Amino acid sequence: MIAVLNAILPLFSVILIGFVAVRTGYVPAANIRPLGDLVIRIALPALIFKAVSEVTPGAQMNLGYILAYAAASLAMFGLGAAVMRFGFGRSVPQAAVAGLGVSASNSGFMGYPIVLALMGPWATTILAQNMVVENLIIIPLTLILLSFTAAEGGRQGLKPILWDFLRNPLVVALVAALVVQGLGLRLPAPVMQTFDILARMSSPAALFVIGGTLASLPLGRDYGGVGLLLGGKLILHPLATWAALSLVPGMDPAMLAGGVLFAAVPMVSIYSLLGQRAGLQLLTATALLAATVVCFGTIGFWIWVLGVL
Repeated sequence: MIAVLNAILPLFSVILIGFVAVRTGYVPAANIRPLGDLVIRIALPALIFKAVSEVTPGAQMNLGYILAYAAASLAMFGLGAAVMRFGFGRSVPQAAVAGLGVSASNSGFMGYPIVLALMGPWATTILAQNMVVENLIIIPLTLILLSFTAAEGGRQGLKPILWDFLRNPLVVALVAALVVQGLGLRLPAPVMQTFDILARMSSPAALFVIGGTLASLPLGRDYGGVGLLLGGKLILHPLATWAALSLVPGMDPAMLAGGVLFAAVPMVSIYSLLGQRAGLQLLTATALLAATVVCFGTIGFWIWVLGVL
């Protein structure tokens, strides 16, 4: 357990440094957004492209893993949305936001640094496949359901949603990498080294951005909604992922463990922004902050469980 704490404590320390830096005004809150844009538009796409494109076809994109992780995430999306819709009596867009909160992990900003510290190169392999599920299935599903937002005059057209999705740098990087991998292309070494340098920025910068972002978020007191999101994301999502991956014949134990750990981190980093579109900005911001604090304990719990199993 000491080794686990030694691995994850520095990561949460970087988050805390980002939080304190912004809360005290040492780093202006306005500077966090550009840094986050650098991570999500440059560093993470470089990491995804490098992770997927550098291997031979079939060596990395494990279809069994992707289907199992997608099944677990979709099951959690449906559960979270159903509870918010029928249990709390909220609208379809708000139900979609709840579904997103319990099914889509902050894989790039939190999952990757944690799994990288604990499992080394496996982190990149698992990240690439989780990005397929999150960016091609879960987030687009959420955006489609958000198009029913009544506050914006009824249903929006799907064309702008599709256009925003296709312009997403993570999606562009993923598709480009799949094309390169599928064609068996090998880019020149200087090009891949450039991607490697950019990819290495993603982990420390992302953790700092999380802390800085949390320091500037407004908070609310919807304890029932926060409890739903925390329990679903930090406990049920990794549990569902473990169950789904365990059913895949020949699943590598390292892939299973890494998938559970990715599922055990808080919700996607843009959660509060999407929550704002459904009128849930206070709930989503509070849940994101609470999940980041609580996950320090729950991730340790899941690491212990995986070690026992």
